[in-house]
Amino acid sequence: MARRQRLSETQIAELFDPPAEQRELVRHFTLSLADIAAVLRCRGDGNRLGYALMLCYLRHPGRALRVGERPAAALLAFVAEQIGVFPESIDDYLVAPRNRQRHVIECQRQLGLRPFGKKAAAELANDLLPQAIENDRLAYLAPLVMESCRQRQIIVPSLAVLEHFCAELRRAARQEAYRRLTEGLSTEQRSGLDALTQRREGSNLSWLSWLQQMPEAGKPAAMLGLIERLKTIRQVGIEAGRGHLIHQTRLAQLAREASRATTQHIAGYERRRRHATLVAVSLDLSARLTDHALDLFDRLIGAMFLKAERRQAHAFQADAKAINDKVRLYARIGAALIAARETKHNAFSAIAKVIPWERFRSSVAEAEALARPEEFDAYQRLGERYVGIRRWSPAFLEAFEFESTPASASLMRAIEVLRETNRASKSTLPKAAPTGFVRQRWAPHVLPGGVIDRRYYELCVLSELRDRLRAGDVWVAGSRQYRSFEERLISKETFRDLRQGGSLPVAVDADFESFLTGRRNLLDERLAAIDARAKSGMLPDVTIDKGALKISPIERSTPPEAEALAARLYAALPRIRITDLLTEVAGWTLFPDCFTHLRTGECVADSRILMAGLLADGLNLGLTRMAEACSVATIGQLSWTSDWHIREETYALALQCLINQQQREPFAAMFGNGDASSSDGQFFQAGGFSRDAGRLNAHYGHKPGFKVYTHISDRYAPFYSKLIASTASEALHVLDALLYHQSDVATRRHHTDGGGDSDHVFALCTLLGFQFAPRIPDLKHRRLYSFDKPSAYPTLEPLIAGRIKVDLIRAHWLDILRIVASIRTGAVTASLIMRQLGSHPRQNGVAAALRELGRLERTLFTLDWIDSLELRRETGQELNKGESRNSLARAVFIHRLGEIRDRTYENQQHRASGLNLVVTAIVLWNTRYLERAVAMLRKSESLPDSLLSHLSPLGWEHVNLTGDYVWTAEQEVSENNDGMRPLRAPSEAFLNAA
Repeated sequence: MARRQRLSETQIAELFDPPAEQRELVRHFTLSLADIAAVLRCRGDGNRLGYALMLCYLRHPGRALRVGERPAAALLAFVAEQIGVFPESIDDYLVAPRNRQRHVIECQRQLGLRPFGKKAAAELANDLLPQAIENDRLAYLAPLVMESCRQRQIIVPSLAVLEHFCAELRRAARQEAYRRLTEGLSTEQRSGLDALTQRREGSNLSWLSWLQQMPEAGKPAAMLGLIERLKTIRQVGIEAGRGHLIHQTRLAQLAREASRATTQHIAGYERRRRHATLVAVSLDLSARLTDHALDLFDRLIGAMFLKAERRQAHAFQADAKAINDKVRLYARIGAALIAARETKHNAFSAIAKVIPWERFRSSVAEAEALARPEEFDAYQRLGERYVGIRRWSPAFLEAFEFESTPASASLMRAIEVLRETNRASKSTLPKAAPTGFVRQRWAPHVLPGGVIDRRYYELCVLSELRDRLRAGDVWVAGSRQYRSFEERLISKETFRDLRQGGSLPVAVDADFESFLTGRRNLLDERLAAIDARAKSGMLPDVTIDKGALKISPIERSTPPEAEALAARLYAALPRIRITDLLTEVAGWTLFPDCFTHLRTGECVADSRILMAGLLADGLNLGLTRMAEACSVATIGQLSWTSDWHIREETYALALQCLINQQQREPFAAMFGNGDASSSDGQFFQAGGFSRDAGRLNAHYGHKPGFKVYTHISDRYAPFYSKLIASTASEALHVLDALLYHQSDVATRRHHTDGGGDSDHVFALCTLLGFQFAPRIPDLKHRRLYSFDKPSAYPTLEPLIAGRIKVDLIRAHWLDILRIVASIRTGAVTASLIMRQLGSHPRQNGVAAALRELGRLERTLFTLDWIDSLELRRETGQELNKGESRNSLARAVFIHRLGEIRDRTYENQQHRASGLNLVVTAIVLWNTRYLERAVAMLRKSESLPDSLLSHLSPLGWEHVNLTGDYVWTAEQEVSENNDGMRPLRAPSEAFLNAA
C-alpha cells in the first residue's frame, strides 16, 4: 500500500540547481584571482567559460556541470563578465564532452574535493546521526547531507545515491535510539516491559491496550481508573531520566508508532526494538496519564462549583413564589402600619385588619425558614458535594508529587496534612493544620467560629490546588503540561547571552528607557491630536457626549454590482464532486505526498485511498461509512492508511502545501495584500462518545461541545486550525498560529472579535512584532490610559481611567523580555504562558506589568480606532472573511448532524484538521476557476478590479459534497488541454445567474 518516499521535483531543484537570485550569484560564484588565473590557462573562450562554470558548480551546489546542461542566462552572464568573454561562447563547450571530463578532474583537484565514497559516507553518517535521531524525514535529511558535503569538500552524491544514503541513515538512527533506550535495563525492568504485552487478568485486553484506553468521562470513576493505570505503569520501574537519552521528538515518534501497532505486533519485534518501543510507551503513558488526571481534576472541581451554583439557583427559584407572597404580605402590613402611625391608630389593630394575628405569627416563622443567611452564596452548597469528592480525592493527593513556589508553602503543608490524615483514617484534622492559604471567600465556611471544618477544609485545599496549578505556582513531577513556570522559559544564562550579544528575538528596543521614550512620545502625541479632533467634532462617525463614546455602525461596503458579478462568475464554474475536486487540487500541489508512513517515511501508493480517509475526517463521515460509500478501499485499507499515514504532523505539512499555493495564486492578490489575517472560533456540538469530553458553554446553548479556532489570511487561506474547549478563552490562542503556522503567510496585522481581545495579547503582539487590531466589544465602557494627568486632555478626560504604572513595567521588564524570547524561540507556546499569566492573582508582578503594558498598547490602538474609519471598516471586512469561512466549514462538516463524536482528543483534532484541509482545497480550486471565469468574461466586457476585490472563493453550491464518493478514471479537461475543466457556457450560466 505504500511506495518509497522520494524527493519532489521542487525539492530536487532546490538541492541540485544553482541559485538564480543576484545576491546568491555574488555569494557563490564570485571568482578569486587564483580561479581566474586557472581559467586563463585554458585555450579559447568556450573552454575558459566552461572551466569557470565547472569551478562554480563544484563549489555550489557541489556537483559537476552535466553533459548538455545549459546554465541559466543570469549565471552565464555573471561568470562570463568576470573572465571577459561572451556568454554565447558556452555553446562550443557544451558539444565537447572530452574537455568537460578533463575539466571535472582538474577542478576537483584545484578545489581539493573528494568523491562521495564509502569512507566519506561513513564520515557523514557519523556526523549526521544526532540530527537523524531527532528527525528522519527525507525532506529534512537530504539538505543536511548536501550542506555537510559542501562543508567537508565532498562532491555531492547523485539523486539515487542521496536517497539511498538517507534511508540507511534513518535505519542507523533508529538502531542507535533503540540502543540508548535499552542500555542498562535490569532484568526486572525488562520483565515488566514484556508483561505489558500479556493479557490482563479477567479481561480480553492486554495490559498495554488497557493502559491506552484512558477514561474520558468527567466522573469520579474515571479519576480512579486513571490513577490505577498510572500506578500500573509506574510499577514497570522505568525512570523518567531514561527518556532524555534520545531527542524527545524521536521518543514521541516511537510512542506514536506503538499506538498504531497491535500489541501482538509489538510483542513480535526483535528484543532490543521491542524493549525500546515499550520504554518509549511507558514514559509517554506516564506523562499522558498524569496530565489527563490533572485535567480531569480541573474539570471535577469546576463541576463541583457549577453544581453548587445550580442547586443554589434552583433552591431560590423553588421558593420564589413563597418569598414573593411574603414580600407582598409584608408590604401590605407595612403600609397599614404607616397609615396607623399617621392617623395615630393602634398598630396591632392595623395588622389584624390585614391578617389575623395567629396567621401573622405563623407567617413570621415561615419567613424565617425562607430567609437566607446574610452571606448568601453558592459556597454554602459545596458541602453537599463532599461525599462525591471524597471518592477520589485521597487517591488523587497520594498519586502525585506536588512542588511549588515559596508563596504556596502553606498549601503544600495542608496537602501533606490531608495525606497523613487519610493514611491514618482519621476523621478530624490536627488543630495545627495550616490555614494561611484560605482566602477570605472560604474563611466563613472553613473556619466557622474559629474551628476547622474538615469538609470545607479539604474542598478549599482542592480548589486552591486547582487555581495554583493553573497559574503555575504549583507543578507536578512527571507532567508535561503542569511544569514549573521557570522550567518552561529559556535559561537565565541563555537569556543573558542573547542580551549581551544583541540578538534577543524581540521586535522592540530591548533597552527599557529607549522603548519607554518612544512609546511615551507616541502616546502623548496621539492623545493630544485626538483630543483636539474630538473637541472640534472632526472624528469620523464618532461623538463624545457627557463622557460617553459613541461610534456609528459601519455601513455595508459591498456594492450590489459586486454581488451580481459574483453570482455570474460562480454560475460559470463547472459542477464537480468533492472527490474530483480533491484529486484535481492534489495534482496541482502534490499534497498527498506529505502523508508519509509514520515509521518508514513512505508515501501512500494509491492516493485515492488516502484522500478517502481525509474526506472521512473532513466531511465527518467516519471510516466505516466512507468504506460503504466509496469503491476504492475497504474499511481495513482505510483504517490502516489512517493509522499510519494520517496524523497531526502530516496534516500540518499538507495544509502548509495548500496554503502556500493559495498565497501564491495570482488571482488571490485580488482578495488582499497578503499581510493581514483574522481568527474566529466555531462551535461544534459533542455527540456520542465525546459528550463526556465536551464542555458546556451557555453562550452556545445547553449542549456540550468544542470550539475550532481558525486563523485565515486576507487571501482566504485558513492557515491554522486548533480544537479548544468550548469554555476556553480565544485570546489565549491568538498568537500560537501567528508564530507556529510554518506556511508562507506573513502576517503583519491580525484581527479578532471580542473573544480574542485581552491586554496580555496587546502587549505580546507588540513585543513580537504584530499589529493587533481587534473589533473591541462594548467600546463605550473601555477606558484609556495616559502617562500625564488625565486633565491634560479635557475632552478625553472622562474616558481616561488612570495613568500607566511605568515603575511596575520597569521593575519586570527583563522578566517580560525573557518570556517573549521563550515564546519566539519555541521553548514554550504562547497559549500556555498566557494561560498561566492569566491565572495568576492580580498582585503577581510579571502578570500585572504585562497587563499594564497591554493597557498602553490598547490605548494606542483605541485612539487609532476612533480616528480611522478605514481601520474600522478593514477590521470588519477581515472578520467577515472568517465568518464566511465558518459557513463553508459548516456546509462541509455535514454528516453525523455536524457533531464531533470521537472519544479521544487526537481523533477530535483529526476531524478539525481534515475539515480545514477540505475547506482549503475548495478555496484553492475556487480561486483558480474564478480567475478563468474572470478572464472569459473580460473578453466581452470590462471588469474593474474594484469589483473583483469583493469576490470570495468560499462558494460551494457547485460542489457536490454528498452521495457516493467515487473517483473518475480520467478528469474532464478543456479543449486546450491545460488540465482544467471547461467552464459552463456564458450564455447559459450568466443568463441563469441574472
